[in-house]
Amino acid sequence: MDWIVAIVLGVLQGIAEWLPISSQGQVMAFSMALFNTPATEALKYAVWLHVGTLIAATIYFRKTIIELLQLKDKKLLKWLIIATLSTGITAAPLYLFLKHTVSVAQASFVLLLIGILLIVTGILQKKVKESAHKKETNSQNAIITGLAQGLSVLPGISRSGTTVAALLFQGFSAEKSFVLSFLMSIPAVLAAEIIFGLDEGFALDPFAFLAMLIALVVGYITLEKLIEFAKKASFWKFCIGFGIFLILIFLMGF
Repeated sequence: MDWIVAIVLGVLQGIAEWLPISSQGQVMAFSMALFNTPATEALKYAVWLHVGTLIAATIYFRKTIIELLQLKDKKLLKWLIIATLSTGITAAPLYLFLKHTVSVAQASFVLLLIGILLIVTGILQKKVKESAHKKETNSQNAIITGLAQGLSVLPGISRSGTTVAALLFQGFSAEKSFVLSFLMSIPAVLAAEIIFGLDEGFALDPFAFLAMLIALVVGYITLEKLIEFAKKASFWKFCIGFGIFLILIFLMGF
């Protein structure tokens, strides 16, 4: 990684993390397709850059987090704990699959996998329709949403897109779905960073740190506006279009 790659990937992560288009998939795809990064290294960078947007989300939701730590909203705290534990049920086996696949696969086949999963994400988002009635958090929807979040271990499956879709399907409003989605990302991403770092090691070099800092700054600046934009935009079109583009790259042999 050099400073140009660091800037491109940092900006990409800082923006894509808040959109239902799989930031991990985008970072891996751009790393491999544009900068010829090996698949295993691209995965390390994609995971590492989440540290930046994790910090950005923590700063953005700092008031809510402080209230949770002070046990002022025990119901929401319980919901987040159940959702996080449920995430591990689907995330753990998928991580083992991903680890084996990325370690032995050619980068082109990883691009094909990302393209297919992006199309699946786009189709899922297109079918989601927001329910008009209000919905309260409970253990059941925490488990369902947590299980859905675990699927985002696979590159191309959007964490925010999957969890927001799951919440909308269960009757939550768009606004509450986005808030819950990003709140539950904080403990889940933190756990994923620790587990991945202990297992694979981080992509720790000066340019990787630069990319992470760029992701933090860009992520914090754009989070609020992009959440509002994401409520109205048809990102399923982008997912499907970009997925087809990656599949075409694979078929052409790049």
